[in-house]
Amino acid sequence: MNAVFRRLAPILGVATLCLPFASATLIPRVSFEELVDSSDLVVSGQITRTWAAWDTTHRHIWTHYELSVTSAQKGAPGRNVEFAEPGGSLDGVVMNVAGGVTYAVGDHVAVFLERMPNGYLRTTGWSQGKYRVDSAGHLRAESLLRQDAATAGTVTGASVRSLDGVTVDEFSQRVRQRISQQRRAQ
Repeated sequence: MNAVFRRLAPILGVATLCLPFASATLIPRVSFEELVDSSDLVVSGQITRTWAAWDTTHRHIWTHYELSVTSAQKGAPGRNVEFAEPGGSLDGVVMNVAGGVTYAVGDHVAVFLERMPNGYLRTTGWSQGKYRVDSAGHLRAESLLRQDAATAGTVTGASVRSLDGVTVDEFSQRVRQRISQQRRAQ
């Protein structure tokens, strides 16, 4: 189990139990380094397709996305990558996940993706692992988590927000530098 999932597993369990009663999800802040280290793939491209499907137990709905890859910063994806997020609408049933990440066909994005125990790839760190790519080729953060006194200083390393506004090329370079640092440390 990867580090981000281990930190999120207890929260996800509680959040799942409380879904009928609560409309918020507690999401730990993760650093850029943690996003890179925990992700199986870091890619950019365009969302070309989306659909909802039941999981193998027919208990949870997952919304699936297909991304046409224009560049890969980590991993070896094919031309297209399929990933999924919990929640969606199917067969007259709506499953909402507070804090869930959504995408739309046509979105240009740079995403950090990690493999879940169910085999699906999913956005690492919830919305912290999703960036829109604007028409000028700059990343725009989807998540700007508020930092309050209780969480101040709990994450070391570069802030995820530090990627907001960088170009896709700068993003690629930063990811590759982190991977290189990680290999040297091993």
